[in-house]
Amino acid sequence: MQGAFDVARGISLDKLSMPNLAEHLDVGVTSIYWYFRKKEDLLNAMTDVAVDNYIRALPDVSGQPWQEALRQHFTEMRLIFQKDQTLSDLIMIRTSTYSKEATRRVFEVVESLLELLIAQGFTPDNAFRCHATASVYARGMIIHDRILRLSNAPTLEDGRQARMIDWSSMPILATLVDEYSLTGTGDSDFQFGLDRLICGFETLLAEQRPGQQTGEHRGQVGPAIRA
Repeated sequence: MQGAFDVARGISLDKLSMPNLAEHLDVGVTSIYWYFRKKEDLLNAMTDVAVDNYIRALPDVSGQPWQEALRQHFTEMRLIFQKDQTLSDLIMIRTSTYSKEATRRVFEVVESLLELLIAQGFTPDNAFRCHATASVYARGMIIHDRILRLSNAPTLEDGRQARMIDWSSMPILATLVDEYSLTGTGDSDFQFGLDRLICGFETLLAEQRPGQQTGEHRGQVGPAIRA
């Protein structure tokens, strides 16, 4: 498995093959087929390992104020995938190949964040929707940035993106292009969006009816949540 990750990180997950893995390990290709009958089986096993590594790398946010918990969780999630593109491809692109165990572990992370939100006043419905919104935002930023880098988009470099802007027809962009990336996927862009989402969630929490904030919803869900 380590050899498979080494090869994938060197040439990309798409180009990983049984023959080049065998060459990397200095064994006959039939030795690889003894363990995995086809590349798809190998990728499935790699996805399980990737999920395990990802969950181990996530910060423990238990006991944090919900705002800081969400901020830490999704910021670190983005950094993990930025540092390891193979991990990103396996976990974020190949979601249909998760094993039952990997799926359980991923959703247990979601469950723990929902418990934290509910314990601090959100209804189960609002907790779920807040988490889902932040999750889609973070994953969208990660995947969009990944696509831009794979295509070597001109907006990734200040000099190249500046040449795309014409002062005569784009005066607003022309005044901003030296300070901001047109990709919208940089660190400050990500934090700006996440902070604005959290501000919206604070407003949502304040707008909830008093009875809802105690967890009196959907058959007394609140008391059943673990401490």
